[in-house]
Amino acid sequence: MSIENILSKIDEDSRAAVAAELERAGEEAAALSARFVRRAEELKAGLSSRAEKKAAEEKRRLLVSEQLEQRKADLVRRREILSELYDEAKKRIAALSGEEYFSLIRALVISRAISGAEEIVPAAGQATLLSSDFLTKLNREYPGGGTFTVSAEEGPFEWGVLLREGRRKVDLSLGTVFDQVMERIEPEVAAILFMQ
Repeated sequence: MSIENILSKIDEDSRAAVAAELERAGEEAAALSARFVRRAEELKAGLSSRAEKKAAEEKRRLLVSEQLEQRKADLVRRREILSELYDEAKKRIAALSGEEYFSLIRALVISRAISGAEEIVPAAGQATLLSSDFLTKLNREYPGGGTFTVSAEEGPFEWGVLLREGRRKVDLSLGTVFDQVMERIEPEVAAILFMQ
């Protein structure tokens, strides 16, 4: 073989080797590129999924927070309504006068007296209202007959009476009676107002 043939053969082999190497490198680059594209799509899908989950969780958290705030506001308003009802009821009871007032006081005394011989301490400024007619009716209506008396002393409250006998006292003032009534009925009222 001549030198030219040898050089031509080397040139041809070199070109074939370079072409084969370039083809192999192109295939590797295409495979590598396809792998990176797949990985990028997987990362994109994963990030998108995480972002959607995070957005859904944030939305749920905001809704729960908003619902909680709404419930708090609703509870505050219901408590205000309940307080207004209590205040209105107290005002109506405190406004009773005449026979309505005396009937209620008699009913309270009869229901809470133990011996029927208690001394009745009237509210401030109401000693003159508890006349002998009031006592006569009260003593007559008390089961077995009563011997109640009215104290010359007045209580430090605005409405109602205090029953006193020895060391025992029964507070029948409006605040105390109302608190006792409310304590008894509040679970029912709360069930109606707050369990909806």
